[in-house]
Amino acid sequence: MEIYIDREPDQAKLGRSWSKLKLCFLVNPVAGLGGPLGLKGSDSIDPGEVARRLGAGMVLPSISRASRFLSELLSLGFDGLTISPEGIMGGDLLLSIGYRYIELVKLEKPYIDGISTREHTIEFVRNAAKLGCEVLVFVGGDGTARDVYHAMPLGSPFPVLGVPAGVKVYSGVFATGPESAAYLIKLYSEGLARIEYRPVIDADEDMMRQGYLKLARVGELLTLTSGALTQDSKETGYGYSVEGIAAYLREIIDPQRLYLLGPGRTIAEIARILGIAKTVFGVDALYGWRLVGTDLDSESIEKLIQIYGDPVIIVTPIGGTGFLLGRGNQQITPEIIRRAGKNNIIIVMSPEKANRMNTLLVDTGDKKLDEDLEGYYRAIVGYREEKVVKIKASWKTG
Repeated sequence: MEIYIDREPDQAKLGRSWSKLKLCFLVNPVAGLGGPLGLKGSDSIDPGEVARRLGAGMVLPSISRASRFLSELLSLGFDGLTISPEGIMGGDLLLSIGYRYIELVKLEKPYIDGISTREHTIEFVRNAAKLGCEVLVFVGGDGTARDVYHAMPLGSPFPVLGVPAGVKVYSGVFATGPESAAYLIKLYSEGLARIEYRPVIDADEDMMRQGYLKLARVGELLTLTSGALTQDSKETGYGYSVEGIAAYLREIIDPQRLYLLGPGRTIAEIARILGIAKTVFGVDALYGWRLVGTDLDSESIEKLIQIYGDPVIIVTPIGGTGFLLGRGNQQITPEIIRRAGKNNIIIVMSPEKANRMNTLLVDTGDKKLDEDLEGYYRAIVGYREEKVVKIKASWKTG
């Protein structure tokens, strides 16, 4: 591992705790790519395919979210030392955004077509303590969190915080959004954030493609937390009745409209009661009470919209995380959500979730859309039974 200082810090400015902080930062560029493609994760995506998409001008979801985190951190006044791998894993962004005090690390293993793999994540994390790391921020999903956990030295010498960018974000080590993560780092520097062990959870992508959710508790990482700035981990229980919701939907669904059925076991069970063979973790399309598409990617959804018109979106909050859009349903892109419009989003919630969730979160990757979606909605919780819930952009700190 080769280390070089890109810009020498001004020692006179390193007197405040905010400025003394040594922050290690890494990006998994592959994270989140599987969402729009209709995959159940990004673990199996070939780095060469990522390089081709970059060459075609695609903006990687993880790079976009990393940029938001770094920009927000600067706006909060951060001028400590940031340590990051060179290139696409963080160094390029730090240079382009204008960070002054950075230490870039050249990893021993070369990138594949300029794209990193899990081996690069593991190498950087294993050496982070030697680099003087005081807090590690990674941009990715549960697969990245798993790699960080396996690479972390025994005893977790420093806390970790995830910026959510993956398809699977079930672990409890993530902030609710890029801006929330930046604010958590500021709170940590002021001694105002709690530090506690939280679970690293990962799902078997192959099992999810077959319609089964198999969650594994990989371990625990020392994590920064502060109230609603950190998301909860995924619940695994399922023991409730949704017959009333199904009966109500049977009455209100217009057979002349296109309906996008979001992922999750709640909607899959409702569909089963209605006689619809829905995939459990995919986005399916319904028109005229028949499926016209299953396990769709964003491109396929857009083609169906061209045929059948603007859709109605039926979604449910994912597990215990409270996320309505932007977690596990990235196939429903900001463009598709805009085609539907906020008045054509139907929220369904099991009675169990409805009893404990008053606020639901959105993190679509489009900040303007997130703000447009904010407000109060009626969620269907039973037969002709609704509950008013508040929708909030997850990345807002207030």
